[in-house]
Amino acid sequence: MLPVLAFTSGDPWGLGPEVAVKAMRDPRVARACRPLAVGPRAAVLAAGWRPSLAPLLDPGHPAGPSVRRPTPAGGRASYGAVRASAALAQRGLVGGMVTAPVSKEAWRLAGAPHLDHTQFLRDFTGSRRVAMVLVGGPFRAVLATRHIPLKDVPRAVTGAAVAEAAELGAQALREGLGLRRPRLALCALNPHGGENGLLGAEEGRCLAPAARALRRKGLRLAGPIPADAAWAAQARGEYDLLVALYHDQALVPLKAAVGYGIVNWTVGTPLLRTSPGHGTAYDIAGRGRGDAEGTVQAALLAARLAGRSPAVPGFGGAMRMPGLAGRR
Repeated sequence: MLPVLAFTSGDPWGLGPEVAVKAMRDPRVARACRPLAVGPRAAVLAAGWRPSLAPLLDPGHPAGPSVRRPTPAGGRASYGAVRASAALAQRGLVGGMVTAPVSKEAWRLAGAPHLDHTQFLRDFTGSRRVAMVLVGGPFRAVLATRHIPLKDVPRAVTGAAVAEAAELGAQALREGLGLRRPRLALCALNPHGGENGLLGAEEGRCLAPAARALRRKGLRLAGPIPADAAWAAQARGEYDLLVALYHDQALVPLKAAVGYGIVNWTVGTPLLRTSPGHGTAYDIAGRGRGDAEGTVQAALLAARLAGRSPAVPGFGGAMRMPGLAGRR
């Protein structure tokens, strides 16, 4: 039996419904999983969903007016879809979640208590440590910091943050992808690895001691290595995973290398969640121009990780789950 995966709509008037529907139609996805669409019916219908494609769970949050920008209604709808899907996963009714892009601004306008999926899943599951693993073609990176301003990164890069990312990333590769002893490299923060303090002190003060401590614990971790050299080394096949220190240190090379076929894999929680590595793209939403490859790859990775999964009761047609509508 193929695993059942919940495909959330993301922001209802962003690119999410379109790429979710396109991914569910993709033959590769159809061979790998049984999709369940989760989101406001109006938005997924507008994106081309039909009952013959997948059953639909509408959590009961209206999408609001059809506008291509962040709105409170859009935030409530996308947050509700994520929460409903997580509840299904927690009850073992789906094997995992493939989440479409949401707007952090819309979540804030809606009064959601979380900034993004990662924060939500950490709190929803009571997980102590979580991390984002980014996968694109032969490249993989785990982030030591996530969605914070660049000016705050040096202060947020601590030994504890590096250890959390490296250990969770290595565990994910071992348990999820079957790599018994994954090879990791820690990216430096400063150009040229700081040039022995000439261009920055973080490598000597924080990163090198953190790497040594992790190696003493048995982790195969090189570095800190200048980030440009680390990515070149992974391209040569020398490392299975890079520990990147901030968002764009990972996303810029990944998108340059593989375009929008990047997958964001949340690790450290008992619930399986993957997503495409791009945003809501309001500027092209609703025009049929969305590239669904990231969502396809997210679904394929989730199906691989989920394995066998119980079917959703009443799987077929549209669904409603009493008690989920309006929950926050």
